[in-house]
Amino acid sequence: MQDQQYKNILVGIDGSETSMRALDKAVDSAKRNDAKLYIAQILKPQQSTIGQSSLGFGVVATDIDDNDRLKEQQDAINAIVARVKSEGLDQVTAIVKVGNSREELARNIQQEEKIDLIYIGATGVNRVAQMFLGSNSTYILENSLADVMVVR
Repeated sequence: MQDQQYKNILVGIDGSETSMRALDKAVDSAKRNDAKLYIAQILKPQQSTIGQSSLGFGVVATDIDDNDRLKEQQDAINAIVARVKSEGLDQVTAIVKVGNSREELARNIQQEEKIDLIYIGATGVNRVAQMFLGSNSTYILENSLADVMVVR
Protein backbone atom coordinates (compact mmCIF):
# COMPACT_ATOMS: atom_id res chain seq x y z
CA MET A 1 0.00 0.00 0.00
CA GLN A 2 1.34 3.40 -0.94
CA ASP A 3 1.94 5.97 1.81
CA GLN A 4 -0.65 8.74 2.11
CA GLN A 5 0.70 12.07 0.92
CA TYR A 6 -1.00 15.19 2.15
CA LYS A 7 -0.99 18.37 0.06
CA ASN A 8 -3.01 20.85 2.16
CA ILE A 9 -2.63 20.73 5.92
CA LEU A 10 -4.65 22.83 8.35
CA VAL A 11 -3.79 23.48 11.97
CA GLY A 12 -6.17 25.26 14.33
CA ILE A 13 -4.51 27.27 17.07
CA ASP A 14 -5.96 29.04 20.08
CA GLY A 15 -2.82 29.92 22.03
CA SER A 16 -3.06 26.86 24.29
CA GLU A 17 -0.06 24.63 24.91
CA THR A 18 -1.62 21.72 23.04
CA SER A 19 -2.49 23.82 20.00
CA MET A 20 1.11 25.04 19.81
CA ARG A 21 2.31 21.41 19.96
CA ALA A 22 -0.17 20.66 17.15
CA LEU A 23 1.40 23.53 15.18
CA ASP A 24 4.88 22.02 15.60
CA LYS A 25 3.67 18.62 14.40
CA ALA A 26 1.79 20.18 11.49
CA VAL A 27 4.95 22.02 10.41
CA ASP A 28 6.93 18.77 10.48
CA SER A 29 4.23 16.99 8.49
CA ALA A 30 4.04 19.79 5.91
CA LYS A 31 7.81 19.59 5.43
CA ARG A 32 7.74 15.81 4.99
CA ASN A 33 4.88 16.00 2.50
CA ASP A 34 6.01 19.16 0.70
CA ALA A 35 2.52 20.46 1.52
CA LYS A 36 0.89 23.83 2.00
CA LEU A 37 0.24 24.69 5.63
CA TYR A 38 -2.76 26.75 6.72
CA ILE A 39 -2.62 28.13 10.26
CA ALA A 40 -6.07 29.16 11.45
CA GLN A 41 -7.28 31.02 14.48
CA ILE A 42 -11.01 31.42 14.80
CA LEU A 43 -12.23 34.08 17.22
CA LYS A 44 -15.56 33.77 18.97
CA PRO A 45 -17.96 36.51 17.92
CA GLN A 46 -18.53 39.22 20.49
CA GLN A 47 -22.08 39.93 21.50
CA SER A 48 -21.71 43.61 20.71
CA THR A 49 -19.38 46.05 19.01
CA ILE A 50 -18.39 49.65 19.58
CA GLY A 51 -21.37 51.85 20.26
CA GLN A 52 -24.45 51.03 22.23
CA SER A 53 -26.12 47.71 22.68
CA SER A 54 -29.47 46.76 24.11
CA LEU A 55 -29.09 43.99 26.65
CA GLY A 56 -32.64 43.63 27.91
CA PHE A 57 -32.97 46.25 30.62
CA GLY A 58 -31.44 49.26 28.92
CA VAL A 59 -28.60 50.32 26.72
CA VAL A 60 -24.98 49.59 27.57
CA ALA A 61 -22.02 51.41 26.02
CA THR A 62 -19.41 48.95 24.79
CA ASP A 63 -15.84 49.18 23.61
CA ILE A 64 -15.50 45.84 21.86
CA ASP A 65 -14.49 46.04 18.22
CA ASP A 66 -14.15 42.86 16.16
CA ASN A 67 -11.90 44.68 13.67
CA ASP A 68 -9.42 45.52 16.45
CA ARG A 69 -9.52 41.91 17.68
CA LEU A 70 -8.94 40.63 14.16
CA LYS A 71 -6.00 42.98 13.57
CA GLU A 72 -4.42 42.04 16.89
CA GLN A 73 -4.74 38.31 16.16
CA GLN A 74 -3.60 38.75 12.55
CA ASP A 75 -0.43 40.43 13.83
CA ALA A 76 0.15 37.56 16.27
CA ILE A 77 -0.43 34.87 13.65
CA ASN A 78 1.78 36.71 11.15
CA ALA A 79 4.62 36.41 13.67
CA ILE A 80 3.98 32.65 13.86
CA VAL A 81 3.98 32.42 10.06
CA ALA A 82 7.31 34.28 9.92
CA ARG A 83 8.77 31.85 12.46
CA VAL A 84 7.52 28.83 10.49
CA LYS A 85 8.94 30.23 7.25
CA SER A 86 12.30 30.81 8.96
CA GLU A 87 12.28 27.08 9.82
CA GLY A 88 12.24 26.24 6.11
CA LEU A 89 8.56 25.92 5.20
CA ASP A 90 7.68 28.34 2.41
CA GLN A 91 4.03 27.58 1.67
CA VAL A 92 2.29 28.94 4.77
CA THR A 93 -1.00 30.84 4.91
CA ALA A 94 -2.54 32.51 7.94
CA ILE A 95 -6.30 32.51 8.41
CA VAL A 96 -7.93 34.64 11.09
CA LYS A 97 -11.72 34.79 11.21
CA VAL A 98 -14.55 35.56 13.57
CA GLY A 99 -16.96 32.66 13.69
CA ASN A 100 -17.71 29.21 15.00
CA SER A 101 -14.37 27.40 15.29
CA ARG A 102 -15.98 23.99 14.97
CA GLU A 103 -17.70 24.80 11.68
CA GLU A 104 -14.79 26.78 10.28
CA LEU A 105 -12.24 24.02 10.93
CA ALA A 106 -14.43 20.98 10.27
CA ARG A 107 -16.18 22.30 7.17
CA ASN A 108 -15.68 25.81 5.78
CA ILE A 109 -11.89 26.20 5.61
CA GLN A 110 -11.58 22.52 4.78
CA GLN A 111 -13.77 22.90 1.71
CA GLU A 112 -12.39 26.30 0.63
CA GLU A 113 -8.74 25.20 0.73
CA LYS A 114 -9.20 21.50 -0.13
CA ILE A 115 -7.67 20.42 3.18
CA ASP A 116 -6.76 16.75 3.45
CA LEU A 117 -5.26 16.71 6.98
CA ILE A 118 -6.15 18.71 10.10
CA TYR A 119 -4.04 19.04 13.24
CA ILE A 120 -5.73 20.19 16.43
CA GLY A 121 -4.85 20.25 20.10
CA ALA A 122 -6.72 17.79 22.32
CA THR A 123 -7.85 20.56 24.65
CA GLY A 124 -7.90 24.31 24.45
CA VAL A 125 -10.32 25.21 27.22
CA ASN A 126 -10.46 23.90 30.76
CA ARG A 127 -12.39 20.74 31.67
CA VAL A 128 -15.35 22.58 33.20
CA ALA A 129 -15.86 24.62 30.03
CA GLN A 130 -15.65 21.43 27.96
CA MET A 131 -18.55 19.92 29.93
CA PHE A 132 -20.76 22.87 29.01
CA LEU A 133 -19.44 23.65 25.54
CA GLY A 134 -18.40 20.21 24.34
CA SER A 135 -15.06 19.51 22.80
CA ASN A 136 -14.02 21.18 19.57
CA SER A 137 -11.66 18.31 18.84
CA THR A 138 -14.46 15.75 19.26
CA TYR A 139 -16.73 17.73 16.96
CA ILE A 140 -14.02 18.06 14.31
CA LEU A 141 -13.21 14.33 14.55
CA GLU A 142 -16.86 13.44 14.04
CA ASN A 143 -17.62 15.93 11.25
CA SER A 144 -14.44 16.40 9.23
CA LEU A 145 -14.12 14.96 5.74
CA ALA A 146 -10.31 15.12 6.05
CA ASP A 147 -8.02 13.03 8.22
CA VAL A 148 -7.64 14.51 11.71
CA MET A 149 -4.64 14.32 14.01
CA VAL A 150 -5.36 15.20 17.64
CA VAL A 151 -2.25 16.23 19.58
CA ARG A 152 -1.93 15.95 23.36
